[in-house]
Amino acid sequence: MEQYVGVYYSDNGAERPVHLNMMEIATNIYERQLIARPPRVNIITRQSKLKPTCAKLESVMNSLLESTTLHREMARAVKSALYSIGIVKVGRKYTGTYEIDGVQIHRTDPIAQHVLLDDWVHDMSALNIEECSFMGNRYRMSLEEARNYEDFDKKERKRLQKMESAQFNPGGDERISTITQQSTYLEDEYDPKVELWEIWLPRSRKLVTLSPLEDSKPLRVVDWDGPPQGPYHMLFFNEVDGNSMPLAPAMLWQGLHRIVNSMYRKLERQAARQKTVGLARGADTEDAERVRRASDGEVVPINGGLPIEELSMGGIDQNTFAFMLQSKEMFSWLSGNLDALGGLGPQSETVGQDKLMFASANQRVSGMQDAVQIFVKKVLTDWGFYLWQDPLESYPATLSPPGMQPIQSELTAEERNSTAYYDMMLEIEPYSMQFKSPGERLSTLNQIVSGVVIPSLGIMQQQGMGLDMGKLLALYSEYADLPELTDILTYTNRPDDLGAPPSEGPGKPSVTHRTNERVSRPGATRQGAEQVMVNQMLGGNSQKSEKEAAVRQMS
Repeated sequence: MEQYVGVYYSDNGAERPVHLNMMEIATNIYERQLIARPPRVNIITRQSKLKPTCAKLESVMNSLLESTTLHREMARAVKSALYSIGIVKVGRKYTGTYEIDGVQIHRTDPIAQHVLLDDWVHDMSALNIEECSFMGNRYRMSLEEARNYEDFDKKERKRLQKMESAQFNPGGDERISTITQQSTYLEDEYDPKVELWEIWLPRSRKLVTLSPLEDSKPLRVVDWDGPPQGPYHMLFFNEVDGNSMPLAPAMLWQGLHRIVNSMYRKLERQAARQKTVGLARGADTEDAERVRRASDGEVVPINGGLPIEELSMGGIDQNTFAFMLQSKEMFSWLSGNLDALGGLGPQSETVGQDKLMFASANQRVSGMQDAVQIFVKKVLTDWGFYLWQDPLESYPATLSPPGMQPIQSELTAEERNSTAYYDMMLEIEPYSMQFKSPGERLSTLNQIVSGVVIPSLGIMQQQGMGLDMGKLLALYSEYADLPELTDILTYTNRPDDLGAPPSEGPGKPSVTHRTNERVSRPGATRQGAEQVMVNQMLGGNSQKSEKEAAVRQMS
Protein backbone atom coordinates (compact mmCIF):
# COMPACT_ATOMS: atom_id res chain seq x y z
CA MET A 1 0.00 0.00 0.00
CA GLU A 2 2.97 2.34 0.53
CA GLN A 3 3.86 1.82 -3.13
CA TYR A 4 0.24 2.60 -4.08
CA VAL A 5 0.20 5.99 -2.30
CA GLY A 6 3.74 6.94 -3.33
CA VAL A 7 6.11 9.34 -1.60
CA TYR A 8 4.07 12.54 -1.74
CA TYR A 9 0.92 11.30 0.03
CA SER A 10 2.39 11.52 3.53
CA ASP A 11 5.66 11.30 5.42
CA ASN A 12 5.01 7.60 6.04
CA GLY A 13 4.39 6.68 2.41
CA ALA A 14 6.93 5.09 0.09
CA GLU A 15 10.57 5.56 1.06
CA ARG A 16 11.68 6.43 -2.48
CA PRO A 17 9.93 8.38 -5.26
CA VAL A 18 7.41 6.40 -7.31
CA HIS A 19 7.45 8.31 -10.60
CA LEU A 20 5.64 5.63 -12.62
CA ASN A 21 2.95 4.41 -10.23
CA MET A 22 1.99 1.22 -12.02
CA MET A 23 0.19 -0.10 -8.92
CA GLU A 24 -2.19 2.86 -8.85
CA ILE A 25 -2.88 2.59 -12.59
CA ALA A 26 -3.64 -1.13 -12.38
CA THR A 27 -5.79 -0.72 -9.26
CA ASN A 28 -7.81 2.12 -10.76
CA ILE A 29 -8.41 0.25 -14.03
CA TYR A 30 -9.55 -2.93 -12.30
CA GLU A 31 -11.81 -1.02 -9.92
CA ARG A 32 -13.51 0.59 -12.92
CA GLN A 33 -13.89 -2.80 -14.55
CA LEU A 34 -15.24 -4.55 -11.45
CA ILE A 35 -17.44 -2.19 -9.42
CA ALA A 36 -17.48 1.33 -10.83
CA ARG A 37 -21.15 2.06 -10.09
CA PRO A 38 -23.65 1.26 -7.33
CA PRO A 39 -25.33 -2.08 -8.01
CA ARG A 40 -28.98 -2.51 -8.83
CA VAL A 41 -30.86 -5.77 -8.32
CA ASN A 42 -33.35 -7.99 -10.08
CA ILE A 43 -35.28 -10.16 -7.61
CA ILE A 44 -36.76 -13.39 -8.93
CA THR A 45 -38.98 -15.93 -7.16
CA ARG A 46 -40.57 -19.15 -8.39
CA GLN A 47 -43.67 -18.55 -6.27
CA SER A 48 -46.14 -16.64 -8.44
CA LYS A 49 -48.22 -15.37 -5.52
CA LEU A 50 -45.16 -13.64 -4.04
CA LYS A 51 -44.06 -11.84 -7.23
CA PRO A 52 -45.84 -8.56 -6.31
CA THR A 53 -44.09 -8.59 -2.92
CA CYS A 54 -40.75 -9.31 -4.60
CA ALA A 55 -41.34 -6.40 -6.98
CA LYS A 56 -41.80 -4.11 -3.97
CA LEU A 57 -38.66 -5.45 -2.29
CA GLU A 58 -36.71 -4.91 -5.52
CA SER A 59 -37.87 -1.29 -5.72
CA VAL A 60 -37.02 -0.66 -2.05
CA MET A 61 -33.55 -2.20 -2.32
CA ASN A 62 -32.71 -0.30 -5.52
CA SER A 63 -33.79 2.95 -3.90
CA LEU A 64 -31.74 2.32 -0.75
CA LEU A 65 -28.69 1.19 -2.73
CA GLU A 66 -28.53 4.64 -4.31
CA SER A 67 -28.74 6.49 -0.99
CA THR A 68 -26.66 4.34 1.38
CA THR A 69 -22.90 3.81 1.62
CA LEU A 70 -23.18 0.15 0.66
CA HIS A 71 -21.53 0.66 -2.73
CA ARG A 72 -18.56 2.43 -1.14
CA GLU A 73 -18.10 -0.39 1.38
CA MET A 74 -18.14 -3.05 -1.35
CA ALA A 75 -15.80 -0.98 -3.53
CA ARG A 76 -13.35 -0.86 -0.61
CA ALA A 77 -13.61 -4.63 -0.30
CA VAL A 78 -12.84 -5.03 -4.02
CA LYS A 79 -9.73 -2.86 -3.65
CA SER A 80 -8.66 -4.90 -0.61
CA ALA A 81 -9.12 -8.09 -2.66
CA LEU A 82 -6.67 -6.72 -5.23
CA TYR A 83 -4.04 -6.41 -2.46
CA SER A 84 -4.96 -9.19 -0.02
CA ILE A 85 -8.54 -10.29 0.74
CA GLY A 86 -11.80 -8.34 0.69
CA ILE A 87 -14.07 -8.73 3.71
CA VAL A 88 -17.55 -7.31 4.33
CA LYS A 89 -19.51 -7.78 7.53
CA VAL A 90 -23.31 -7.67 7.22
CA GLY A 91 -25.58 -7.09 10.20
CA ARG A 92 -27.78 -4.64 12.05
CA LYS A 93 -26.95 -1.16 13.27
CA TYR A 94 -28.70 0.05 16.41
CA THR A 95 -30.40 3.42 15.79
CA GLY A 96 -32.77 3.84 18.75
CA THR A 97 -35.53 2.31 20.85
CA TYR A 98 -39.30 2.19 20.41
CA GLU A 99 -41.79 1.57 23.18
CA ILE A 100 -45.06 -0.05 22.11
CA ASP A 101 -47.58 -1.06 24.78
CA GLY A 102 -44.85 -0.92 27.39
CA VAL A 103 -42.51 -3.15 25.39
CA GLN A 104 -39.04 -1.86 24.47
CA ILE A 105 -38.18 -2.60 20.83
CA HIS A 106 -34.76 -1.86 19.38
CA ARG A 107 -34.76 0.11 16.14
CA THR A 108 -32.12 -1.17 13.70
CA ASP A 109 -31.02 -0.56 10.13
CA PRO A 110 -29.27 -3.09 7.88
CA ILE A 111 -25.59 -2.32 7.47
CA ALA A 112 -22.64 -3.71 5.54
CA GLN A 113 -19.14 -2.68 6.60
CA HIS A 114 -15.75 -3.27 5.04
CA VAL A 115 -13.25 -4.94 7.37
CA LEU A 116 -9.54 -4.16 6.98
CA LEU A 117 -7.07 -7.03 7.01
CA ASP A 118 -5.36 -5.26 9.95
CA ASP A 119 -8.53 -5.79 11.99
CA TRP A 120 -9.18 -9.36 10.84
CA VAL A 121 -8.42 -12.73 12.38
CA HIS A 122 -9.25 -16.25 11.26
CA ASP A 123 -8.12 -19.82 11.80
CA MET A 124 -4.83 -19.98 9.87
CA SER A 125 -4.55 -23.73 10.46
CA ALA A 126 -7.50 -24.31 8.13
CA LEU A 127 -6.77 -25.61 4.64
CA ASN A 128 -9.27 -23.17 3.13
CA ILE A 129 -11.47 -20.32 4.28
CA GLU A 130 -14.58 -22.51 4.47
CA GLU A 131 -12.97 -24.83 7.06
CA CYS A 132 -12.04 -22.07 9.52
CA SER A 133 -13.20 -22.90 13.05
CA PHE A 134 -13.32 -19.20 13.93
CA MET A 135 -13.11 -15.80 12.28
CA GLY A 136 -13.73 -12.29 13.47
CA ASN A 137 -12.80 -8.64 13.47
CA ARG A 138 -11.64 -5.90 15.78
CA TYR A 139 -13.70 -2.72 16.01
CA ARG A 140 -13.67 0.49 18.03
CA MET A 141 -16.63 1.57 20.14
CA SER A 142 -17.30 4.59 22.31
CA LEU A 143 -16.21 3.78 25.86
CA GLU A 144 -19.35 5.35 27.30
CA GLU A 145 -21.62 3.39 24.97
CA ALA A 146 -19.80 0.14 25.72
CA ARG A 147 -20.10 0.63 29.49
CA ASN A 148 -23.82 1.36 29.18
CA TYR A 149 -24.66 -1.29 26.57
CA GLU A 150 -27.13 -3.58 28.34
CA ASP A 151 -26.44 -6.60 26.14
CA PHE A 152 -22.87 -6.76 27.50
CA ASP A 153 -22.10 -8.55 30.76
CA LYS A 154 -22.67 -5.99 33.51
CA LYS A 155 -19.54 -6.82 35.50
CA GLU A 156 -17.21 -7.05 32.52
CA ARG A 157 -18.40 -3.88 30.80
CA LYS A 158 -17.60 -1.81 33.90
CA ARG A 159 -13.96 -2.97 33.65
CA LEU A 160 -13.53 -1.56 30.15
CA GLN A 161 -10.92 1.17 29.80
CA LYS A 162 -9.93 3.71 27.21
CA MET A 163 -7.66 2.24 24.56
CA GLU A 164 -5.60 4.03 21.97
CA SER A 165 -5.69 2.57 18.50
CA ALA A 166 -2.71 0.26 18.09
CA GLN A 167 -0.13 1.26 15.49
CA PHE A 168 1.24 -2.26 15.17
CA ASN A 169 -0.38 -5.64 14.72
CA PRO A 170 0.41 -8.42 17.22
CA GLY A 171 3.01 -9.71 14.74
CA GLY A 172 4.84 -6.36 14.79
CA ASP A 173 3.75 -5.10 11.36
CA GLU A 174 2.66 -1.50 11.00
CA ARG A 175 -1.06 -1.05 10.49
CA ILE A 176 -2.21 0.58 7.27
CA SER A 177 -3.62 3.58 9.16
CA THR A 178 -0.11 4.62 10.20
CA ILE A 179 0.50 5.93 6.68
CA THR A 180 -1.28 9.14 7.72
CA GLN A 181 -1.85 8.77 11.48
CA GLN A 182 0.97 9.52 13.90
CA SER A 183 0.90 8.40 17.53
CA THR A 184 0.11 11.95 18.67
CA TYR A 185 -3.15 11.88 16.69
CA LEU A 186 -4.30 8.74 18.49
CA GLU A 187 -3.64 10.11 21.98
CA ASP A 188 -5.98 13.09 21.58
CA GLU A 189 -9.32 11.48 20.67
CA TYR A 190 -12.32 13.65 21.44
CA ASP A 191 -14.49 10.65 22.32
CA PRO A 192 -12.56 7.96 24.25
CA LYS A 193 -12.78 4.56 22.56
CA VAL A 194 -12.33 0.94 23.47
CA GLU A 195 -11.26 -1.83 21.10
CA LEU A 196 -13.40 -4.99 21.09
CA TRP A 197 -13.26 -8.25 19.16
CA GLU A 198 -16.29 -9.99 17.66
CA ILE A 199 -15.67 -13.65 16.85
CA TRP A 200 -17.90 -15.89 14.74
CA LEU A 201 -17.88 -19.62 15.57
CA PRO A 202 -19.40 -21.43 12.55
CA ARG A 203 -19.68 -24.89 14.11
CA SER A 204 -21.50 -23.86 17.29
CA ARG A 205 -23.17 -20.95 15.43
CA LYS A 206 -22.41 -18.43 18.14
CA LEU A 207 -21.21 -14.84 18.03
CA VAL A 208 -18.84 -13.89 20.85
CA THR A 209 -17.78 -10.35 21.85
CA LEU A 210 -14.44 -10.20 23.65
CA SER A 211 -12.68 -7.53 25.68
CA PRO A 212 -8.93 -6.92 25.17
CA LEU A 213 -8.37 -7.10 28.94
CA GLU A 214 -6.51 -10.12 30.26
CA ASP A 215 -8.39 -12.69 32.37
CA SER A 216 -11.74 -11.27 31.26
CA LYS A 217 -14.86 -13.20 30.43
CA PRO A 218 -16.71 -12.66 27.14
CA LEU A 219 -18.78 -9.51 27.11
CA ARG A 220 -21.50 -11.30 25.19
CA VAL A 221 -22.25 -14.75 23.77
CA VAL A 222 -25.34 -15.01 21.57
CA ASP A 223 -26.84 -17.76 19.46
CA TRP A 224 -26.74 -16.77 15.81
CA ASP A 225 -30.17 -16.11 14.31
CA GLY A 226 -29.02 -14.38 11.13
CA PRO A 227 -28.26 -15.61 7.60
CA PRO A 228 -26.97 -19.19 7.27
CA GLN A 229 -23.48 -18.20 6.08
CA GLY A 230 -22.79 -16.03 9.13
CA PRO A 231 -21.94 -12.30 9.27
CA TYR A 232 -18.79 -12.32 7.08
CA HIS A 233 -18.31 -12.51 3.33
CA MET A 234 -14.88 -12.84 1.71
CA LEU A 235 -13.76 -11.86 -1.78
CA PHE A 236 -10.57 -13.19 -3.38
CA PHE A 237 -9.42 -13.91 -6.92
CA ASN A 238 -6.69 -16.59 -6.68
CA GLU A 239 -7.10 -19.37 -4.16
CA VAL A 240 -3.95 -21.21 -3.05
CA ASP A 241 -4.41 -24.94 -2.45
CA GLY A 242 -4.04 -25.92 1.19
CA ASN A 243 -4.01 -22.32 2.44
CA SER A 244 -6.69 -20.08 3.84
CA MET A 245 -5.07 -16.91 2.48
CA PRO A 246 -5.39 -16.18 -1.26
CA LEU A 247 -2.82 -14.94 -3.75
CA ALA A 248 -3.76 -11.33 -4.50
CA PRO A 249 -3.07 -9.75 -7.92
CA ALA A 250 -0.98 -6.95 -6.38
CA MET A 251 1.43 -9.54 -4.99
CA LEU A 252 2.26 -10.41 -8.61
CA TRP A 253 2.37 -6.79 -9.76
CA GLN A 254 4.72 -5.47 -7.10
CA GLY A 255 7.97 -6.94 -8.44
CA LEU A 256 7.79 -5.34 -11.90
CA HIS A 257 6.41 -2.13 -10.38
CA ARG A 258 9.54 -1.84 -8.22
CA ILE A 259 11.84 -2.71 -11.15
CA VAL A 260 10.27 -0.05 -13.39
CA ASN A 261 10.59 2.65 -10.74
CA SER A 262 14.08 1.56 -9.69
CA MET A 263 15.29 1.82 -13.30
CA TYR A 264 13.49 5.15 -13.76
CA ARG A 265 15.15 6.59 -10.65
CA LYS A 266 18.49 5.38 -12.00
CA LEU A 267 17.80 7.10 -15.32
CA GLU A 268 16.86 10.23 -13.38
CA ARG A 269 20.21 10.22 -11.59
CA GLN A 270 22.05 9.62 -14.85
CA ALA A 271 20.22 12.50 -16.53
CA ALA A 272 21.02 14.79 -13.58
CA ARG A 273 24.73 13.95 -13.89
CA GLN A 274 24.80 14.76 -17.60
CA LYS A 275 26.75 17.92 -18.38
CA THR A 276 28.62 19.59 -21.23
CA VAL A 277 31.83 21.55 -20.51
CA GLY A 278 34.39 23.42 -22.60
CA LEU A 279 38.10 22.54 -22.53
CA ALA A 280 40.75 25.20 -23.23
CA ARG A 281 44.55 25.21 -23.16
CA GLY A 282 46.18 27.16 -20.39
CA ALA A 283 47.63 29.69 -22.87
CA ASP A 284 44.17 30.42 -24.24
CA THR A 285 42.53 31.18 -20.89
CA GLU A 286 41.67 34.79 -21.77
CA ASP A 287 40.15 33.79 -25.13
CA ALA A 288 38.18 30.99 -23.45
CA GLU A 289 36.77 33.34 -20.80
CA ARG A 290 35.83 35.87 -23.49
CA VAL A 291 33.96 33.13 -25.41
CA ARG A 292 32.23 31.92 -22.23
CA ARG A 293 30.83 35.39 -21.49
CA ALA A 294 29.67 35.98 -25.08
CA SER A 295 25.96 35.87 -25.90
CA ASP A 296 24.44 33.69 -28.58
CA GLY A 297 25.32 34.99 -32.06
CA GLU A 298 27.90 37.46 -30.80
CA VAL A 299 31.24 37.80 -32.68
CA VAL A 300 34.20 37.32 -30.36
CA PRO A 301 37.80 38.30 -31.35
CA ILE A 302 40.42 35.81 -30.25
CA ASN A 303 44.22 35.94 -30.22
CA GLY A 304 45.04 32.30 -30.88
CA GLY A 305 43.38 29.33 -32.59
CA LEU A 306 40.06 27.71 -31.59
CA PRO A 307 40.26 28.06 -27.81
CA ILE A 308 37.56 25.66 -26.62
CA GLU A 309 36.70 22.03 -27.26
CA GLU A 310 33.28 20.87 -26.05
CA LEU A 311 33.09 17.72 -23.91
CA SER A 312 29.85 15.96 -22.90
CA MET A 313 29.73 13.58 -19.94
CA GLY A 314 27.04 11.44 -18.34
CA GLY A 315 23.51 11.07 -19.67
CA ILE A 316 21.08 8.17 -19.58
CA ASP A 317 22.27 4.70 -20.52
CA GLN A 318 20.39 3.39 -23.53
CA ASN A 319 20.41 -0.22 -22.32
CA THR A 320 18.92 0.82 -18.97
CA PHE A 321 16.27 2.90 -20.73
CA ALA A 322 15.40 -0.02 -23.03
CA PHE A 323 15.14 -2.38 -20.04
CA MET A 324 12.83 0.06 -18.24
CA LEU A 325 10.53 0.30 -21.28
CA GLN A 326 10.42 -3.47 -21.66
CA SER A 327 9.69 -3.91 -17.95
CA LYS A 328 6.82 -1.44 -18.24
CA GLU A 329 5.39 -3.44 -21.14
CA MET A 330 5.82 -6.66 -19.16
CA PHE A 331 3.85 -5.11 -16.29
CA SER A 332 0.98 -4.37 -18.68
CA TRP A 333 1.11 -7.96 -19.97
CA LEU A 334 1.27 -9.44 -16.46
CA SER A 335 -1.71 -7.31 -15.39
CA GLY A 336 -3.89 -8.53 -18.26
CA ASN A 337 -3.04 -5.93 -20.94
CA LEU A 338 -3.74 -2.73 -19.01
CA ASP A 339 -3.44 -0.60 -22.14
CA ALA A 340 -6.43 -2.37 -23.70
CA LEU A 341 -8.45 -2.57 -20.46
CA GLY A 342 -7.88 1.05 -19.50
CA GLY A 343 -8.07 2.59 -22.96
CA LEU A 344 -4.59 4.07 -22.50
CA GLY A 345 -4.00 4.20 -26.25
CA PRO A 346 -4.82 2.45 -29.52
CA GLN A 347 -3.54 -1.10 -29.73
CA SER A 348 -3.97 -1.42 -33.50
CA GLU A 349 -4.75 0.58 -36.62
CA THR A 350 -8.48 -0.17 -36.72
CA VAL A 351 -11.34 0.03 -34.25
CA GLY A 352 -12.35 -3.55 -35.04
CA GLN A 353 -8.92 -4.90 -34.13
CA ASP A 354 -8.94 -2.88 -30.91
CA LYS A 355 -12.30 -4.41 -29.98
CA LEU A 356 -10.94 -7.91 -30.60
CA MET A 357 -7.90 -7.17 -28.44
CA PHE A 358 -10.10 -5.75 -25.67
CA ALA A 359 -12.32 -8.84 -25.80
CA SER A 360 -9.23 -11.04 -25.50
CA ALA A 361 -7.86 -9.00 -22.59
CA ASN A 362 -11.29 -8.99 -21.00
CA GLN A 363 -11.21 -12.78 -20.52
CA ARG A 364 -9.02 -12.29 -17.46
CA VAL A 365 -11.29 -9.57 -16.14
CA SER A 366 -14.45 -11.59 -16.76
CA GLY A 367 -13.36 -14.20 -14.23
CA MET A 368 -12.75 -11.47 -11.66
CA GLN A 369 -16.11 -9.89 -12.51
CA ASP A 370 -17.80 -13.24 -11.88
CA ALA A 371 -16.16 -13.44 -8.45
CA VAL A 372 -17.31 -9.90 -7.61
CA GLN A 373 -20.81 -10.70 -8.90
CA ILE A 374 -21.11 -13.72 -6.60
CA PHE A 375 -19.66 -11.76 -3.68
CA VAL A 376 -22.06 -8.83 -4.14
CA LYS A 377 -24.98 -11.25 -4.54
CA LYS A 378 -24.21 -12.86 -1.17
CA VAL A 379 -23.79 -9.49 0.54
CA LEU A 380 -27.04 -8.10 -0.87
CA THR A 381 -28.98 -11.28 -0.07
CA ASP A 382 -28.00 -11.01 3.60
CA TRP A 383 -28.50 -7.23 3.58
CA GLY A 384 -32.03 -7.83 2.23
CA PHE A 385 -32.62 -10.30 5.07
CA TYR A 386 -32.02 -7.63 7.72
CA LEU A 387 -34.14 -5.19 5.74
CA TRP A 388 -36.95 -7.75 5.70
CA GLN A 389 -36.64 -8.51 9.44
CA ASP A 390 -37.35 -4.93 10.58
CA PRO A 391 -40.54 -5.34 12.68
CA LEU A 392 -41.77 -1.74 12.36
CA GLU A 393 -40.51 0.09 9.30
CA SER A 394 -42.60 0.59 6.16
CA TYR A 395 -40.75 1.41 2.94
CA PRO A 396 -42.13 3.31 -0.08
CA ALA A 397 -41.96 1.33 -3.32
CA THR A 398 -42.49 2.35 -6.94
CA LEU A 399 -43.88 -0.35 -9.25
CA SER A 400 -43.65 -0.06 -13.04
CA PRO A 401 -46.05 -2.52 -14.73
CA PRO A 402 -45.47 -2.94 -18.50
CA GLY A 403 -47.43 -0.43 -20.55
CA MET A 404 -48.65 1.47 -17.48
CA GLN A 405 -47.64 4.52 -15.52
CA PRO A 406 -45.53 3.95 -12.36
CA ILE A 407 -47.60 3.09 -9.29
CA GLN A 408 -46.65 4.27 -5.80
CA SER A 409 -46.97 1.49 -3.24
CA GLU A 410 -45.54 0.46 0.13
CA LEU A 411 -43.75 -2.55 1.56
CA THR A 412 -45.28 -2.76 5.02
CA ALA A 413 -44.08 -4.54 8.15
CA GLU A 414 -47.28 -6.62 8.19
CA GLU A 415 -46.59 -7.84 4.66
CA ARG A 416 -43.05 -8.84 5.59
CA ASN A 417 -44.04 -10.51 8.85
CA SER A 418 -46.53 -12.75 7.04
CA THR A 419 -43.79 -14.57 5.09
CA ALA A 420 -40.34 -15.71 6.17
CA TYR A 421 -37.53 -14.25 4.06
CA TYR A 422 -35.90 -17.52 3.07
CA ASP A 423 -39.26 -19.22 2.44
CA MET A 424 -39.70 -16.99 -0.61
CA MET A 425 -36.73 -18.71 -2.36
CA LEU A 426 -35.43 -15.42 -3.72
CA GLU A 427 -32.73 -15.01 -6.34
CA ILE A 428 -31.20 -11.55 -5.95
CA GLU A 429 -29.16 -10.79 -9.06
CA PRO A 430 -27.01 -7.62 -8.98
CA TYR A 431 -26.20 -5.76 -12.17
CA SER A 432 -25.11 -2.37 -13.52
CA MET A 433 -21.84 -2.29 -11.55
CA GLN A 434 -19.63 -1.62 -14.58
CA PHE A 435 -19.37 1.94 -15.85
CA LYS A 436 -20.84 2.71 -19.26
CA SER A 437 -19.88 5.95 -20.93
CA PRO A 438 -22.43 7.90 -23.03
CA GLY A 439 -20.56 6.72 -26.12
CA GLU A 440 -20.98 3.07 -25.08
CA ARG A 441 -24.66 3.66 -24.39
CA LEU A 442 -25.03 5.27 -27.82
CA SER A 443 -23.36 2.27 -29.45
CA THR A 444 -25.66 -0.15 -27.60
CA LEU A 445 -28.69 1.93 -28.57
CA ASN A 446 -27.64 1.86 -32.22
CA GLN A 447 -27.27 -1.91 -32.15
CA ILE A 448 -30.73 -2.41 -30.64
CA VAL A 449 -32.44 0.01 -33.01
CA SER A 450 -30.76 -1.30 -36.16
CA GLY A 451 -30.71 -4.97 -35.16
CA VAL A 452 -34.04 -5.37 -33.38
CA VAL A 453 -36.41 -2.41 -33.69
CA ILE A 454 -36.13 -1.57 -37.40
CA PRO A 455 -36.43 -5.20 -38.63
CA SER A 456 -39.44 -5.72 -36.33
CA LEU A 457 -41.43 -2.58 -37.19
CA GLY A 458 -44.10 -4.60 -39.01
CA ILE A 459 -44.68 -6.89 -36.04
CA MET A 460 -44.63 -3.92 -33.68
CA GLN A 461 -47.34 -2.15 -35.71
CA GLN A 462 -49.53 -5.25 -35.55
CA GLN A 463 -49.25 -5.08 -31.75
CA GLY A 464 -50.03 -1.38 -31.64
CA MET A 465 -46.44 -0.30 -31.05
CA GLY A 466 -44.30 2.20 -32.91
CA LEU A 467 -40.92 3.92 -32.82
CA ASP A 468 -40.91 7.37 -31.24
CA MET A 469 -38.30 9.12 -33.37
CA GLY A 470 -38.49 12.28 -31.26
CA LYS A 471 -37.42 10.44 -28.10
CA LEU A 472 -34.86 8.42 -30.03
CA LEU A 473 -33.20 11.54 -31.43
CA ALA A 474 -33.36 13.15 -27.98
CA LEU A 475 -31.33 10.21 -26.66
CA TYR A 476 -28.88 10.60 -29.55
CA SER A 477 -28.57 14.29 -28.67
CA GLU A 478 -27.89 13.48 -25.01
CA TYR A 479 -25.47 10.57 -25.43
CA ALA A 480 -23.53 12.17 -28.31
CA ASP A 481 -23.38 15.52 -26.45
CA LEU A 482 -25.00 17.29 -29.41
CA PRO A 483 -27.71 19.59 -28.03
CA GLU A 484 -27.84 21.28 -31.45
CA LEU A 485 -29.44 18.12 -32.85
CA THR A 486 -32.82 18.96 -31.31
CA ASP A 487 -32.62 22.49 -32.74
CA ILE A 488 -32.63 21.29 -36.36
CA LEU A 489 -35.70 19.08 -35.95
CA THR A 490 -39.17 20.33 -36.88
CA TYR A 491 -42.46 18.71 -35.98
CA THR A 492 -45.63 18.68 -38.10
CA ASN A 493 -49.18 17.77 -37.22
CA ARG A 494 -49.19 14.97 -39.82
CA PRO A 495 -49.04 11.58 -38.06
CA ASP A 496 -46.17 9.31 -39.01
CA ASP A 497 -47.08 6.61 -41.50
CA LEU A 498 -44.51 3.97 -40.66
CA GLY A 499 -46.12 1.48 -43.04
CA ALA A 500 -45.77 3.66 -46.14
CA PRO A 501 -42.94 2.79 -48.51
CA PRO A 502 -40.09 5.27 -48.47
CA SER A 503 -40.03 7.79 -51.26
CA GLU A 504 -37.16 7.60 -53.72
CA GLY A 505 -34.87 10.58 -53.84
CA PRO A 506 -34.63 12.43 -57.17
CA GLY A 507 -31.68 11.95 -59.43
CA LYS A 508 -30.45 8.71 -57.90
CA PRO A 509 -28.96 6.44 -60.62
CA SER A 510 -30.37 2.94 -60.94
CA VAL A 511 -26.90 1.40 -61.34
CA THR A 512 -23.86 2.43 -59.32
CA HIS A 513 -20.25 1.35 -59.57
CA ARG A 514 -17.89 1.17 -56.60
CA THR A 515 -14.15 0.48 -56.43
CA ASN A 516 -12.62 -0.70 -53.16
CA GLU A 517 -8.89 -0.17 -52.67
CA ARG A 518 -7.13 -1.98 -49.84
CA VAL A 519 -4.03 -0.33 -48.41
CA SER A 520 -1.76 -2.30 -46.08
CA ARG A 521 -0.26 0.03 -43.51
CA PRO A 522 1.21 -0.92 -40.11
CA GLY A 523 -0.66 0.49 -37.13
CA ALA A 524 0.61 3.47 -35.15
CA THR A 525 0.54 2.30 -31.56
CA ARG A 526 2.46 3.35 -28.46
CA GLN A 527 3.80 -0.19 -28.03
CA GLY A 528 5.09 -0.22 -31.61
CA ALA A 529 6.79 3.15 -31.19
CA GLU A 530 8.45 2.01 -27.95
CA GLN A 531 9.61 -1.24 -29.58
CA VAL A 532 11.27 0.68 -32.42
CA MET A 533 12.96 2.89 -29.81
CA VAL A 534 14.21 -0.16 -27.90
CA ASN A 535 15.58 -1.72 -31.09
CA GLN A 536 17.49 1.45 -31.93
CA MET A 537 18.95 1.78 -28.43
CA LEU A 538 20.09 -1.84 -28.38
CA GLY A 539 21.79 -1.50 -31.76
CA GLY A 540 19.14 -3.39 -33.69
CA ASN A 541 17.37 -2.34 -36.85
CA SER A 542 13.70 -1.87 -37.63
CA GLN A 543 11.93 -2.03 -40.94
CA LYS A 544 11.20 1.18 -42.77
CA SER A 545 7.45 0.72 -42.36
CA GLU A 546 7.89 0.27 -38.59
CA LYS A 547 9.90 3.48 -38.35
CA GLU A 548 7.24 5.34 -40.33
CA ALA A 549 4.55 3.98 -38.03
CA ALA A 550 6.54 5.05 -34.97
CA VAL A 551 6.49 8.71 -36.01
CA ARG A 552 2.90 8.64 -37.23
CA GLN A 553 0.42 10.42 -34.97
CA MET A 554 -1.58 8.07 -32.74
CA SER A 555 -5.28 8.88 -32.46
